[in-house]
Amino acid sequence: MLTGIRVLDLSRVLAGPYCTMLLADLGADVIKVERPDRGDDLREWRARTGRGGMSAVFAAVNRNKRGIALDLQHPDGARLLGELAARSDVLVENFVPGVADRLGVGYAALTALNPALVYVSVSGFGQTGPYAQRPGYNTIAQGMSGLMGITGPPGHPPTRAGGSIADIAAAYLAFGAIGMALVHRLRSGRGQHLDVNLLAATLGLLPDPVAHFFDSGKRPARVGNRNPTLTPAEAFRTQDGWINVVLMNPEQWERFCRVLGDEFLRTEAHFATNLGRLEHHDEMKGRIEAALAAATTAEWVTRFEKASIAAGPIYELDEVFDDPQVRHLELLAEIAQPTYEAHAGRARMLGFPFRPSETPAAIRRPAPLLGEHTAEVLTEMLGLSPTEVARLRAAGAIATASGADPSLSRPGASR
Repeated sequence: MLTGIRVLDLSRVLAGPYCTMLLADLGADVIKVERPDRGDDLREWRARTGRGGMSAVFAAVNRNKRGIALDLQHPDGARLLGELAARSDVLVENFVPGVADRLGVGYAALTALNPALVYVSVSGFGQTGPYAQRPGYNTIAQGMSGLMGITGPPGHPPTRAGGSIADIAAAYLAFGAIGMALVHRLRSGRGQHLDVNLLAATLGLLPDPVAHFFDSGKRPARVGNRNPTLTPAEAFRTQDGWINVVLMNPEQWERFCRVLGDEFLRTEAHFATNLGRLEHHDEMKGRIEAALAAATTAEWVTRFEKASIAAGPIYELDEVFDDPQVRHLELLAEIAQPTYEAHAGRARMLGFPFRPSETPAAIRRPAPLLGEHTAEVLTEMLGLSPTEVARLRAAGAIATASGADPSLSRPGASR
């Protein structure tokens, strides 16, 4: 459990906030630092009326955090950030490289105040190099990593993978790197600078295509839903939908053919090996789909499960959370989110993605209003008086939420 670890989250949009959400779910005290005028751009990303101006994505990836609003371009705002960093364990930022230094809150400045600080920079292309100053987003990283180049049907243009794959890859990479850095600090007493970027994180998702490319020297072809080196390992049409089937060895192929009831597939010599099936893929797929047309996806999944064959339905997103295994893994969470007036103060979102046996994650509080905890954090961590907080607010160095419901600061969530 990360209780007792304090994290300053200066990041915006998705990669950094999702990383710090994972830390917060595990008990870290994550303090989200936003600009006073409008905060994180994600707050208003497709925000709906009746939700207090807070988008569903912002609510989902900023749960369990306290929120403060500091103007880092104001001398007092930058000073306060330095004082908070001196009392923190981890800082996560995703400014364009060089911006944090210009604001006086870069790695060198803050580690001079706190040598044990783990300072995490998440960017599009890294802190150095010819592209360091370029803005980088999910789609850009997908294209430059080669992911789009190997995705899509044959003969079609490169295709973007659904979801913010590059951002979440970087978030998980940063999450793991922070754990490593905290272990190093435990042993050495020193923090370090972690340079995480979307391009490297996305390319890191492709070890097998990269290995095949270096081995063959040939550009991988786009093959749609197929595995380019293994078959059957793809999506097939059934009577009422789609199913994925993956076979790894001859014994599984034998059982698969018996379940299908196709003796020709099972006994014909040119289907006997994986290489033969790759060479005669279209004929093989036609026979498989002809057999699968006799029953529903659910029926085939049950039959294949009994034969120890890896298979699963292909869901649309509105079907995923009705699956009993998804429910069992608690991948659907419902929390108290008082800004969601039109939804009876409840918000549904993804649950925590893995299951620690000794340190379970928990959702303890909803995403904060902009500046909701500014006074609370400055008083608690820096010992500022109400008078000083009021002075800083009047000077424009900080902002506090107007009309915030005090109940928002109290735990009020369920798994």
